[in-house]
Amino acid sequence: MLPHCGQRLIWLLLLATCLGVGCQSPFPSAKSKKYGSRQGGLFGLARNNEDDSLLGNDSLDPMGERNGDRLLLHDLSPSQIGTTMKVKGFAKANEPEAEQAFTAGQRLYEEAGNELESAPEAARRKYEQAANQFRLAADRWPDSALEQDALFYEGESNFFANRYVQSNRAFEKLIAHYSGSRYLDKAEARRFSIAQYWLQLSRKSSLTKVKLGDPQRPAFNLASEARRIFHRIRLDDPSGKLADDSTMALGNAYFEAEMYQDAADTYEDLRITYPGSQHAFHAHLFELKSRMNSYYGKSYDQEPLVKADELLKRIVQQFPQECEGEREYLTKEATTVRNLLAERDYSLGEYYEKKGENLAASMIFRDVAKNYDDTPLAEDSTEKVAELGEKPPEPPQHAKWLLDMLPQSEANKPLIASGDKDSIFR
Repeated sequence: MLPHCGQRLIWLLLLATCLGVGCQSPFPSAKSKKYGSRQGGLFGLARNNEDDSLLGNDSLDPMGERNGDRLLLHDLSPSQIGTTMKVKGFAKANEPEAEQAFTAGQRLYEEAGNELESAPEAARRKYEQAANQFRLAADRWPDSALEQDALFYEGESNFFANRYVQSNRAFEKLIAHYSGSRYLDKAEARRFSIAQYWLQLSRKSSLTKVKLGDPQRPAFNLASEARRIFHRIRLDDPSGKLADDSTMALGNAYFEAEMYQDAADTYEDLRITYPGSQHAFHAHLFELKSRMNSYYGKSYDQEPLVKADELLKRIVQQFPQECEGEREYLTKEATTVRNLLAERDYSLGEYYEKKGENLAASMIFRDVAKNYDDTPLAEDSTEKVAELGEKPPEPPQHAKWLLDMLPQSEANKPLIASGDKDSIFR
């Protein structure tokens, strides 16, 4: 006989294997229910490039289908395993049981709220118990008003119990199944706070990247999961109160992670989609910084420079007052952009010059002198034009005798002679 602790460990491993990712729920999917399938928010129309699901990070599939069969690592903890067994069991939908569980959850939720200041630890345990009851209620009466309420209060209870992973899962399920829910604003506000907290945690130490068994945070990729939530918030409710805030937060998170191209695209999305946002000026400013950081030199694409040049003009026109505080930075960046654009064209002229195509090089240098007369390369380009004017316009033709031996193509003749072009209509 194995020791008691060893038997318990083996039982938990077997349970995790049976209930792990990939097992099918015994309940019919949302598509087969009489209410039909539902697509929450904009799920399915756009997806973030972050990983949607890792160990300890639960998420919904892109079409918003019911995925209660997915487990979190924390669902197998001693305080959660009982509820997990009930939810994953083979019991059918049971409305009286759902109402009973919801009533028990409400009672625990109210008691926890009354004890939150006087006995915070006891209140946290009651919130945890309430979340388990709400989770069971939602599972026992799907596609109902009670399920909508239960999912919201499951998220709220887990939030106050400092179980942020489970809280986010409940809110995501709520939004996926009930995209027009009356709880939408509150749920999105909670998720926004959770993402901010996870992003703050990710800054403290590289050791926070992997941590098992902590219900307050995902097990892996803390910053990535925070970015995913910001992205989902702006897709779930693009006209909501937090849509522009989450877009700005996502752009800042990308910038902090040195993902400058993603940051620039996110800031651009904010300034185009939400032109009246309070973040509009800073979105322009940080997009400019991101564009400049995503330019890798004259051998690479010039699009970041072109967009940066357009941004500088737009910032000065749209935000004349705000520009006063950033005048030194904007002046410096404007000079840098002009010099880099001139450098690209000047390098192209040098390329043709090395090939001996002096006429083409001269034309390019002439454009540099004209278009970038405020840069140091303008004077150098003028000197180049004068220097190349004394050289042959094209490189000498090598092996001319060989080319003379090849047959010369005749000029293309018109298909219809000019005098006969009307005869075909006779």
